[in-house]
Amino acid sequence: MHTARPRRRAAGRLRSTLLAAALSLFGSVAVVATTAAPAFACHGMAFANEVKGAAGYTVEVTTIFAGANGITVSANPGTVTISGTSWETGQPPLIATVTGLTPGQASILTVNANLLPSGTACTTYSGSALEAAAAAPALGAATRTADGFTFAITNFNATRYSYAITATNDAQATVDEDGLVTVTGLAAGGSATVTVTATANEGSGYTGTASASRTGRALGGDPEPPAAPAKPTVVAGDSAAKITWVAPATNGAAITGYVVTASPGGATCTAKGNETSCVIAGLSNGTPYTFKVLARSAAGDSAASPASDPRTPAPTTNKDLSIDRPTVEPGGTVTLVAEGYRAGTRVDFYLHSDPVFLGSAVANASGVATLTADLPQGVTGGHTARAIGTGLNGLPLSQDIAVTITASGSGGGDGLPKTGDRLPFGMIGLAAGLLLAGLALLFVARQRNSATNRP
Repeated sequence: MHTARPRRRAAGRLRSTLLAAALSLFGSVAVVATTAAPAFACHGMAFANEVKGAAGYTVEVTTIFAGANGITVSANPGTVTISGTSWETGQPPLIATVTGLTPGQASILTVNANLLPSGTACTTYSGSALEAAAAAPALGAATRTADGFTFAITNFNATRYSYAITATNDAQATVDEDGLVTVTGLAAGGSATVTVTATANEGSGYTGTASASRTGRALGGDPEPPAAPAKPTVVAGDSAAKITWVAPATNGAAITGYVVTASPGGATCTAKGNETSCVIAGLSNGTPYTFKVLARSAAGDSAASPASDPRTPAPTTNKDLSIDRPTVEPGGTVTLVAEGYRAGTRVDFYLHSDPVFLGSAVANASGVATLTADLPQGVTGGHTARAIGTGLNGLPLSQDIAVTITASGSGGGDGLPKTGDRLPFGMIGLAAGLLLAGLALLFVARQRNSATNRP
C-alpha cells in the first residue's frame, strides 16, 4: 500500500508536468477532468495570410487541433462572414471576411468553435483595412482683399491631415482651424499662387501627401471677371427646375446678372445681379438634367460653375392651363387661366418661342391664377403660352398651351368680318378709273353701232 501511493503521486506529477508543457507551448488555460482531454479556452484557432482591402480584410482560419465544428464569427467593429462552419486537418483553410471598415481602421475578429476530438475555442485576431492614398485638398474660389485674398479648403480635415501652405511673390499665407486660407502682403492688384499640401497623419487610415493650388489677386488695379460660382443646387418639379447658387467673388466689378444653362437641351434662365436663383421651364419630364451657372459683370463673364447633380422633372396631377382665344390677331387680348399652383404665390406668364413676358398673377385660395393680357404687335404664327410658378406640392410647375397669332385681315380673332372697314384710297381711285374707262368704251361702241345702222 505504501508503495502504490508514491507511484500514484508520481503519475499525477507527470500529468501535471505534461500539461504545463502544453500550456507553455499554446499559452492557454486548461480545465481538466479526470479522464477527459484538455479543453483550451479562448485559444486553439489559427490565422494566416491576411489580405487588406479598402473596406476590410480577409484571413485564413484553421485550428491547431485535429479539427473544429460549430464555428461562429464576430467582428468589432465591422461585419464578418466565414466560408464554412467546420474544418479538419488536410482541408483548405476557411476564409473569414471582415467588411464595413474605414481606410486603415482595425477590427478584432473573434472565432468560436468546438474542437476535435473535444474541447472549445474562442480565439481573437486583429486585422485592419488598407490605408487610402491622401486626397488632394479641394479649394474654393478666391475672394479678393485689400492686400491679398482668401479661400477655403472645402474638404479640410485636421484629424486626418497636416497642412502646409506656401505662396509665390513673397506673399504670406496661413490656414486657420476651420480651413480658411488667408493670403496677405500683396500690392494693389497683385497676384500670387498658393499651394496647399495635405500630409496624412499617422494612424489616420491614409498615407502619403497630395496638393492643390489656387491663384488669386488683391483688390485694386483693373477689375476682372467674377470668380466661377460654386456647384449649384437644384430642385426639380413638373417640367421645370429651380436652380440656386452662392454669389461668387466679384473681383473688382459688381455682378450684373447670372445665366443658368440646362443640359441636355440648352434651356436657360437668367437672374439679376442681386438674385441667386431662377427657374428653367419647358423641361421634359423623365429626363435627367444637370445645370451650370455663370456670373456676369462689366469686366466680363465668369467661367461656368461645376455641373449640378442630375435632377429629373416628373409630372404632377390637378393642374391645367387654358386660353379663351387660341387663335387671335396681333396685339389681341387673351385670358389665361392656370390651375394647380400654391395659393398666394406668384405665377408668371410668357409667350414663347422668344420669351415675351405677358404679366403675373397671384394664385387664389383654389390654386388658380388668371391673367388677361395683350399679345405683342408684329408677332404672327404658332406660339406657346407658358405659366411658371410653384405647384401645390411646393415644387416648380411649368405648363404650356398653344396659341396661333394670325395676320390682320386673314380671318383671325373671332373669324367674323369687321364692320366699318375702309378700302385704301388708292384702291378707291383705281376702281373709279376703271369704271370711267368702261363707261367711255361703252359710249364709243354705241356710237359706232348707231353709225352703222343709219340708212
